[in-house]
Amino acid sequence: MNRLSGALSHVAFIAGSLVLAGFFTTGCGKLAADDASAPFTITVSQTYITIGNQSGSALAEGLIELVPAGVLGPYRMQLPRVESGGTRDVRFDLFSGVGGARFRRGVTRIKTVRVSATDIAGKTYKREVPFE
Repeated sequence: MNRLSGALSHVAFIAGSLVLAGFFTTGCGKLAADDASAPFTITVSQTYITIGNQSGSALAEGLIELVPAGVLGPYRMQLPRVESGGTRDVRFDLFSGVGGARFRRGVTRIKTVRVSATDIAGKTYKREVPFE
């Protein structure tokens, strides 16, 4: 009986090790924000979001959404024009939610940043990255 329980503990140890290895290798992969083939980059810093245009033409209009965890609606802001190869910094205090409430980083926990943009040729791009 001792031999059987010892064998089961080894199997449990190996299975647990494989699960942990899967978590660690998944966490070490390339982030979605680092995708070089994306039409635009999204970088989140402490006080603002930077949108970089890599699409080859100017982004004429668009929408940036900060999507909270839970049931709250997203905080939104119109994306200002971003020229080809250019970047645009957007401060967090410019985002507003339903009813006009301003976004405050320490109060609301944001899950993802979603950006949809249209270039001057009319092509629409959408991208969503984790908020870090």
